[in-house]
Amino acid sequence: MYYEFQVKKLIDKMKREILFLFFSIGLLLAACNPVRWSTDPVRPNQPGKPIPGKPAPMDTIRWTPNNTGKPPIGGVPGKPQSPSTGETYHLAFLLPFLSNQMTDGTVSDKSRLALQFYAGAKIALQQLSSELDINLVADVWDTQATDADFQKLMANPQLEKASVFIGPIRSSHVQTFAEWTKKRHKILISPESPTADLTTQNPDFLQINPSLRAHCEAITRYIRKTNKPDAVTLVCKQKEADRLPYFQNAIIGSSGSGRFAELVIPDETINFDKVDLKKHLHVDRTSVFVLPSWASQDFVMAFLRKLKDIKGTNRIEVYGMPQWRNYDAIDPEYLSSLNVHISSASWFDYSAQDVKGFQQKFYETTGTIPDEDGFNGYDVMMFTGRMLASYGLSFPARIGTVTGNTLRGQYAFSKIFSTSALDDSHNTLDYWENTFVHILKFDKFGFVPVE
Repeated sequence: MYYEFQVKKLIDKMKREILFLFFSIGLLLAACNPVRWSTDPVRPNQPGKPIPGKPAPMDTIRWTPNNTGKPPIGGVPGKPQSPSTGETYHLAFLLPFLSNQMTDGTVSDKSRLALQFYAGAKIALQQLSSELDINLVADVWDTQATDADFQKLMANPQLEKASVFIGPIRSSHVQTFAEWTKKRHKILISPESPTADLTTQNPDFLQINPSLRAHCEAITRYIRKTNKPDAVTLVCKQKEADRLPYFQNAIIGSSGSGRFAELVIPDETINFDKVDLKKHLHVDRTSVFVLPSWASQDFVMAFLRKLKDIKGTNRIEVYGMPQWRNYDAIDPEYLSSLNVHISSASWFDYSAQDVKGFQQKFYETTGTIPDEDGFNGYDVMMFTGRMLASYGLSFPARIGTVTGNTLRGQYAFSKIFSTSALDDSHNTLDYWENTFVHILKFDKFGFVPVE
């Protein structure tokens, strides 16, 4: 028996969030058996109803209980599709759909990331099927949430069929699975976790989301274009002090000299009434402050309030973290008068035609609008498909020479190295990381790119 499930949307007016039931009971089946998607083109004049044994390719996903251990494959018995003239590549999505957390047929709110990401990736697969002369066969797996559940998934022999993996999401899952793929010489694309140093000596590991280190280095490079190091002060709580070396090392890495001043505040500090910020102001030039903080909106607001009170006619610039864009308790006047900048892995030009086109396609497909995870799924899948078409499974070795334009911005991959006594102190490639980071500045319309 087949189950057909269409995407539905639920609008929570109180939270202003859009939720949708993307897989419903089918997610329970996916917890044990994957769903397979193929970019083989859909042929005209196919029957409108599914034929037992193999579901017909269509816009909605079909799920079937799997007693053979093999995932369902699109196609029509007795009417084979024309073979692709290009290569066939097997991919696997490992995403936390959290089917075991469904209650009364309702998908958990925590499944939103996976639902959005895969919906965007599915649109990309459809587009790639018309653009490229390759066949992409993708299995979709539910990683669930716990490490124990993920270990059970890793024991499934069907995972061995894929050569390229997109996901998982949780950092502990990524770290564990990176070792699994490294031993098998498979490509692992980590689309979400921004944690640095999750794997070592793994040149087929690609991290899409820039790490905190990449954000700090991008901020430092931008500041150093127009400011000397002695005009810059790093401000953070004691528990955040381990982030400061990222900035200081970035100066050295860019062949610069000097150091940024550091102002480390006791963790229990709730305001800046007893902190002397005036000694960090410079009358004859711009005074730059950098706060690598995001855990406490109150702490950031207290700093901005104190700085605005004492700035006088001095020129001020403040640099913060991506999370500041979602703060709702900071008066825009502070962001404007203090020339606040933030770093961000993504920025969307909603007036661009390709962004509008994706939003429309996403809405037509799912009945809702894409959030950042939906865009991410589309960008990751489009980039992966095009790299496979150009370079095959050897594309990680070529990725450092390619800059990919995406709806979110760009992909610009850098080699992340480690040095150890085991390799005679020679640099060894650990993995690839997309280190492209936007620098955004607040203006009357919100945060916009400075370059």
